[in-house]
Amino acid sequence: MAKMLDFNALQHPTLPITLCDENRTVVHVAPPTVGLLDRLHAAVPDLKGVAQQRDGGAVDALYSLIADLINVNDDGYLFTGDQLKCEYNMSLYGVAVFVRAYLEYIEEINNAKN
Repeated sequence: MAKMLDFNALQHPTLPITLCDENRTVVHVAPPTVGLLDRLHAAVPDLKGVAQQRDGGAVDALYSLIADLINVNDDGYLFTGDQLKCEYNMSLYGVAVFVRAYLEYIEEINNAKN
């Protein structure tokens, strides 16, 4: 007889990040939904342009996307793009570093053997 597969007991890999706030908040970012991953892949080619154009709406949309990705976490934290920018001092450079690390994290998950 096959063993029961309990999705509630699955341990998924996380990407731990430490935010730039007074408490050095640690967030264990979990794998995204397919929709969020599609949004990220659509935004990646525009990252360089957002920084160069300094288009406020595009920058706000980018921070909102990053917040949505970080909000998929094991710690129960919820952030807004404005919070990441203002309260957690995430610069555009920090956004780029996060995106690079996040894409590597997703690639590792995709390449892992089950």
